[in-house]
Amino acid sequence: MRTPSRATSGGRVAGTGKTGRALLSGVLVVCLAGSMAVIPIQADAAKPKPPVIPSQAAVEKAKQAAAAKAGQVAGIEQQLAAASARLEQLGVASGIADEAYNGAVYKLQLAKTEAAAAAARAAKAQKTLTAQRQQIGRFAAASYQGGGDVAKIAPLFTAEGPQELLDSAGAARSVSTAMQGSYLRYTASQVVTNLFKVQAGQAVAKVKKATDEAAAAKKAAEAAEAAQASAVTAMGVQRKQAIAQLAVLQNTSIQVAAQRQRGLEELARQRAAALAAKKAAELRRKIAAREAAERAREAAEQAREAAEKAREEREERAEAKKNHGTKKPPKHKPDRPRRPSRPDNPGSSRKGAQAAIDFALSQLGDMYLWGGTGPSRWDCSGLMMGAWERAGVQLPHYSVAQYEQVRHIDEDELRPGDLIFWSVNPDDPGTIHHVAMYLGDGRMIHAPRTGKPVQIDSVYYWEPPDFFGRP
Repeated sequence: MRTPSRATSGGRVAGTGKTGRALLSGVLVVCLAGSMAVIPIQADAAKPKPPVIPSQAAVEKAKQAAAAKAGQVAGIEQQLAAASARLEQLGVASGIADEAYNGAVYKLQLAKTEAAAAAARAAKAQKTLTAQRQQIGRFAAASYQGGGDVAKIAPLFTAEGPQELLDSAGAARSVSTAMQGSYLRYTASQVVTNLFKVQAGQAVAKVKKATDEAAAAKKAAEAAEAAQASAVTAMGVQRKQAIAQLAVLQNTSIQVAAQRQRGLEELARQRAAALAAKKAAELRRKIAAREAAERAREAAEQAREAAEKAREEREERAEAKKNHGTKKPPKHKPDRPRRPSRPDNPGSSRKGAQAAIDFALSQLGDMYLWGGTGPSRWDCSGLMMGAWERAGVQLPHYSVAQYEQVRHIDEDELRPGDLIFWSVNPDDPGTIHHVAMYLGDGRMIHAPRTGKPVQIDSVYYWEPPDFFGRP
């Protein structure tokens, strides 16, 4: 029995429809699931991330770290400044020790000169004493040869006895008087000779003491020089290390950190230079005021003298007119004492100062050497000695003695070529330890200290000077 086609096709259709419905249902499920999965992802992507908020403790810790770093930077910068100041102090101490050595050598030279003079006096006195002793010996021999007591009474037994006795007695008295005078001179010479011997011995002891002091001063100067040289080397290494630390702490390169440090040091130098320039300007003002006052006094004196001369001439004319033209001999007028010229006016003095200045300027750039007196290495007093020697003035190689041997002046009397002194105690010139030459306009030339050359500086580049003098 044949199956009808419709029934067959209908079965296929029916079967296909079931499968399609199943597939459709699956698709719908997948689509629905997919749509449900997409929606939550889009919502999470649109939501902003919560901010990171450090805790208050973390904030405080960061502040402390920044403050610590800033403190470290400031501390290192202070160390660098302290190192520079320390080097300057060592330079000053070295200069003081150098001049102390110069002073010890100067005193040793004086002691040797004094000892030689004392020895010469003692030798001369001893020679005189020996001659007087020989003279007394001759007197004694002559008296002995005269015969003693028998010789004295022998003339009584001769015809001329009494007279000879009287003559003999007179001669004896003369000899006795001469012997007594010689003995007194001998005694006095003996006292003087002993005194001179004592002085000579003391002078020798003084030389020994001065020699020991010079040796000790030399040792101290060498130690000061060595300490400074060692400090320069050590502080140079420390400076490099400190600048490297600064670079790390400031997050900069070593070159930039070094440049910053140089800038800070230059700023400090500029401030010091500005202060020195201000003081130098004040010095120039005081010097100018003093010179103006001196010129005014001189002008007033000249005007007074001119007025006096004019008055005298009027009186002479009136006197001549009164006597009908008969001139009387002029009255004798005592010469007025001439005003002494200012010590810096004479050309010879000026030429001397200029010669000293020219010599000092020709040494610019020569390096410092303690005890140095040229021709290419100098210490402070050695340079001043060499400069003024060129001008014909002899100064000792010791700043204290140089001040003792020049004319003392005030600060506002300074003229080019004058000497400027620094001391440990501004009330005691015996503590002077540095000397320079004034050039004018608030400037000076000097040999500063070890490691530095002869150079020109402001008078106030360092500390205000204490004493002033004019050779």
